[in-house]
Amino acid sequence: MRNRLRLPLAGIALLTLVAVARAQVVAETIGFTNRDRQMYGPAVRFIAFDSLSGTHAVWRNGYGDIRYNFRPRSGNWRWPGGLVANSEPRTLGSMDFNVIRGSAMISASHLKRDTFVLTRLVDSSAGAGVFREERAGSNCRYTLIGAANFGFYKFAALRDDSLIYRAPSRAITIGHVGAFPAFNLAVSKQSGQYGYIWAETESTDRGTLFLRETPNNGANWFATSRLSDSVPSPLSRSLLSGCATYDSNRINLLADLYDGSDVLHSQVWHYAKYPEPRWRLVHDYSCPAGTRIGDAALAAGRSSIGMNRALGELYAVWEQFDPGNVDPVTGLCRADIWAARTSGAARNWSPAVRLTQPDSTSKRFPFLTEVVNDTLHIIYFADQVAGFSELNQGPQTTNAVVYLRVPVDVLPAAVAEAPLGPAARLQINATPNPFTNTTTIRLSASPFSPQPSSFTVRVHDASGRLIHSSLAPAAPVGQCVIRQSSLVLDLRSMPAGIYFVTAEAGPNAASCRIVKIP
Repeated sequence: MRNRLRLPLAGIALLTLVAVARAQVVAETIGFTNRDRQMYGPAVRFIAFDSLSGTHAVWRNGYGDIRYNFRPRSGNWRWPGGLVANSEPRTLGSMDFNVIRGSAMISASHLKRDTFVLTRLVDSSAGAGVFREERAGSNCRYTLIGAANFGFYKFAALRDDSLIYRAPSRAITIGHVGAFPAFNLAVSKQSGQYGYIWAETESTDRGTLFLRETPNNGANWFATSRLSDSVPSPLSRSLLSGCATYDSNRINLLADLYDGSDVLHSQVWHYAKYPEPRWRLVHDYSCPAGTRIGDAALAAGRSSIGMNRALGELYAVWEQFDPGNVDPVTGLCRADIWAARTSGAARNWSPAVRLTQPDSTSKRFPFLTEVVNDTLHIIYFADQVAGFSELNQGPQTTNAVVYLRVPVDVLPAAVAEAPLGPAARLQINATPNPFTNTTTIRLSASPFSPQPSSFTVRVHDASGRLIHSSLAPAAPVGQCVIRQSSLVLDLRSMPAGIYFVTAEAGPNAASCRIVKIP
C-alpha cells in the first residue's frame, strides 16, 4: 500500500502536494532512516528508473543496513518501509540495474580481517527483493557500480587514496583523489562507455576536476582531461567532483564549483564536449557571510543530472541552503531541493525552480534518475534536525526517505539565445600561457551584425577581483566577415597565480584562463 506523506507525520512537516501551473508535484514517503549522512561525496545513484519495469531506490539505515524499495510501472511502492537487502552489515556504495533483466544491482563494502572487501548484491528479478551477494574484489572502499549495455558492470572505488576502475577480472588505477571520496561514475546504457570523474582533495592540485573515459568497457582509455582548466569562471574548483549521464557516447556532466575557499558562493555548471561552448552555467548562488551550512557542502551543490533521450533535454536537481531557515538546535541552515532544465537539443538552461518549501526539515542528498520521461523521479532525505548526528551536530533522528514525482512542465522552458547570423563566434586565446610577465591576448569575431568596433577586455584574479579593464579596437579582415584584435597584457606587478580574461563584443563573450608563473 502506498505510504503517502501527511502533514504532520511523526513531527515531520513535508510537502505532499503542490499545484504548480497545470501540473502537480507529489511526494511520498517510501521509508525511513536514522542515518543523517547518506554519503560523503557527490550525488551518486540511489534511484533508477527503468521504463520497462519500474523505479528502484536504495538508502542507508543505521550502521550496516542497506534498504531497498521498488515501484512497478503501474503500481505502488512494494514495501512500506523498504526491505533490508543484505544479511550481514554492509556499507552502501550505489545502485544500478541490468538493462536486459531489469533487476537491481548494488555495490557494497565491509571490513574483514583488516581488509575492505567489495561485494555486489544482485536481485533475482526486477523488483523481487531477493538479493544474493557475491564477492567482487578486495582493498576497495567507497565502491560505486555502473551497468552498461547488455548488463555488463564495472566498479569505481578508492584504493590507497587513488580512484580505480574495477572489473570482475582486473583493476586499473585512474588517478589520485585523496582520502575523501570525491569521485563518481557514469555509464552509457547504449554502449560500453564509462566515465570516471574525480576531484583532487590533496596536494597542489586540490580542487581540480578530472575526467577519464573508456569507450569500450575498459579495453581502451582516452587521455585524462583536467576539466577545471577550461572553466570560464573564477569559480573553477571542485569540492566533491560531479555527476554525469550519457546520451549515447557523449557525456553530460554537472559540476558544483567554487573558488576553493568560499563554500558560501557556488555555481552549478554543465559540461559537454560539443556543441560549443563546452561549459554552460546552470545556476549561481551565494549565502551571506557567516552563514553556517555544515560539513562537506556548498551553498548550492550535490547536483544530479537526468536526460530525456527522445527529446534531447537535460534536467538538474540539487540541494540549496536557505539562510532564512535556520535550525534552532544546531544553528545550521536547512536546505531545499531546486531544479532546472534545458529545452530540446539546445543546451541553454532555464531559471531554477524550488521544488520543496521551507519548513522544519532540511532536505538533503537529492538523487534524480538518469532516465526522464515526462516526469522527474527524485528521492531525498528530510532531516528533522539540520546537520549530521554522526558528527555530533544534533541528536540522531528518524528521517523520512521521500520520493518526489515532478512533471517536467513544472520547470520553465529555457530561453533560447538570440541568433546572430550563421555561426557567430567570439574566440580568445593567450600566448604564451603560462607566462612570466606579459602575454598577448588575441581576439577574433566572425561573423557579427552589426560588426563590432572594439572588444571589451577584463581580467579577474582567482578570487574574482577585477584587476584590469580596457577596450581593444577591432580591425576588419578580408570582406569584414572577421574582426580581429590583440593586446599585450602586462601583469609583472601581480603575484604568480591563475587569472581569467574575458572579452565581450556586443552580447557575445568568451573567456580563457591564464597562468602567471614566478
